[in-house]
Amino acid sequence: MNLKQTAKALSFSAMLGIAALSAPVFAADGDMMASRAELMKMSNKDGMITKKDFMMMMEKKFDEVDMGKKRMLSVDEVMRIYGRSDKG
Repeated sequence: MNLKQTAKALSFSAMLGIAALSAPVFAADGDMMASRAELMKMSNKDGMITKKDFMMMMEKKFDEVDMGKKRMLSVDEVMRIYGRSDKG
């Protein structure tokens, strides 16, 4: 991958990240998993969230949904984490 392709890929990734953080993140019970204010507290001065902090948030939500402590979730359970229940 040359420099121009790398720059395009990074720009596209950044736009996707911004779009994802602009939309509310919903929990399985329908409540917001994290409000924008909570995400902003988690972010650094540039408004960016580290992978470590994001993964800790998702690990907590995973554990909340994994009531049987199987250390696995069905596709439907994962979709509920994102506040979606569409099938297909």
